[in-house]
Amino acid sequence: MPYRRSPNRDNATHAWDCFVSAYTPVIAACGIPIAYLASIDHFDDFLVHGCLANHRDDTDFQIEHLSPDQCAELFLLVASYFAAGYEWFTPVALRPAEQHRLASRFGSHGAG
Repeated sequence: MPYRRSPNRDNATHAWDCFVSAYTPVIAACGIPIAYLASIDHFDDFLVHGCLANHRDDTDFQIEHLSPDQCAELFLLVASYFAAGYEWFTPVALRPAEQHRLASRFGSHGAG
């Protein structure tokens, strides 16, 4: 039997590509490596751990080195991510005050 990709997976991949494309200026301004946005799984891994803990990472990126302006852009990107309908969880990559702001907006339930 030949291998067939799930239409749901194809749709999810397309939706992710559209999200990344729509937020390209914000992504560039926040200073995270583009590899962190290779897929939803990569971005979730980054948000959960503050780095790519479960994917190969050839960058020297450290979230602690982001400037305040970059942190503000990252917050905007993450808020847009959850507003786009992606499943809510506490994004540990963000500072506690930003986590709280998002939790009050999107709900504090879920993984995290």
